[in-house]
Amino acid sequence: MRRPILLSLPLAIVIGFSAQVAGQTNKIPDQAREILEKATRFELLSIGYGPSTKNPEVFHGWDVIGKTTINDADIRKRLVAALEKGVEENKGDVMKCFNPRHGIRVTHGGMTADFVICFECFQVMAYVAGGKGQRFLITDSPATVFNQTLQHAKVPLAREPEKKK
Repeated sequence: MRRPILLSLPLAIVIGFSAQVAGQTNKIPDQAREILEKATRFELLSIGYGPSTKNPEVFHGWDVIGKTTINDADIRKRLVAALEKGVEENKGDVMKCFNPRHGIRVTHGGMTADFVICFECFQVMAYVAGGKGQRFLITDSPATVFNQTLQHAKVPLAREPEKKK
């Protein structure tokens, strides 16, 4: 009798976590959104699991595999639109994990906003001016645009998430 209860516990935790988030307004924090939309400097990053001794550059605790500066206004708009669409699409879905593979660092008016993005787990952590992280939810729909942009710039991608069985 214990086995069904134990097996259902992780699902209950995820459902409970999702329900808790669903009651909140899901949006990009206002200050982070303003910096993102008005950015004078825009970097897109490919990040991997946890810091290692092999890679000297980290982004909020995650290894930077590679990055590219996005100077083209149309590409910036496409990335921001994809991010915003992914946020709008999420109706409270979230996984308990956090395995980010993408990041954005934008600067405007002397302020920097960083976004650590996990399309696998449907979560983003936003940091403004080095402050405390603010979490919001996203779907995986922007991943294709982000990956294509990185690949076009010849930035290696993080390894794909393992398929869930």
